[in-house]
Amino acid sequence: MRSLAEKFNDLRARLKHGVGSLRPTGFDPVYYLLFPPQQILAVKQRLPEWEAQLQVDGFCPQRVSMTQTINDYFRAHELREPLLEAARLQSDDHAVITRSLAEHLEQDNVVGAAILRALATHQHDATAVLFITDLEALHPFLRIGAVEQQLAGRFSLPTVILYPGTAGGAYSRRFLGIHKEDGNYRSPHID
Repeated sequence: MRSLAEKFNDLRARLKHGVGSLRPTGFDPVYYLLFPPQQILAVKQRLPEWEAQLQVDGFCPQRVSMTQTINDYFRAHELREPLLEAARLQSDDHAVITRSLAEHLEQDNVVGAAILRALATHQHDATAVLFITDLEALHPFLRIGAVEQQLAGRFSLPTVILYPGTAGGAYSRRFLGIHKEDGNYRSPHID
């Protein structure tokens, strides 16, 4: 297994090289940097260093945190109090609570909209690189692969998804190492 430093150096080389070649899944400049779930904290600690190294390379790193995105959404939700009350009443039925929260996130396209906003904000900056962080916050509500599929063709700048999980084939992943392997990812991974 390669170290986080080796994986980041691979990512860095790919970013320097650019998209440049036709991939079987299209042209979207999306990169999955995979790491074992037990290294989530290590990745969070290294991210500022990685961003600094990319700045030295002439890039301008930006972030979209899934934790912040989901928290902001539910804290401002017009049904916040009824949702909290329903959760209190169903406190023993985690499946019902999870399904309800997931439905809200999906119906309002919360994650996809946050990514699109960031892409739009930085679309005219040729040096921008977008990091999607804190993917563990999506569990058990959503999978980032489904979001990527919805946004296919709309990634206007290099997007790095920091993915806690394991790799299967060239385009399959196992989120957090606990979910069933999913082969529906469009973009290759760096593992």
